[in-house]
Amino acid sequence: MSTITYPSKYVQYPIQAQRNTAISRFSTWLNTEEKNRIAWVGISITAMAAVFFPLTMSAILFNGAVFKLIIGAMVSLTLVVITNLAALPTKYTIPAFFLGVGIDIVLILI
Repeated sequence: MSTITYPSKYVQYPIQAQRNTAISRFSTWLNTEEKNRIAWVGISITAMAAVFFPLTMSAILFNGAVFKLIIGAMVSLTLVVITNLAALPTKYTIPAFFLGVGIDIVLILI
């Protein structure tokens, strides 16, 4: 017969605190914005179709109407419109809107 011995002192290891990164805070904020989904649909489609797309197209057309840039502007508009028409949750539509705005800003700067 053998005896199993345990140390008389219980050692507690410190638990590392989780760091809230900007991405994790943005992700938790996106989950709370589901109640405002209809407002985000209206804001994103209106902003893209009435503000950013016309600005981008006018900047492209004034500088030579490069076909690749026109396609880029159309892709950013369809990205936002399709994600909203598909009735995806806000955790997909809001980043798609910001991505579309970012694409338009890059195209204007080019």
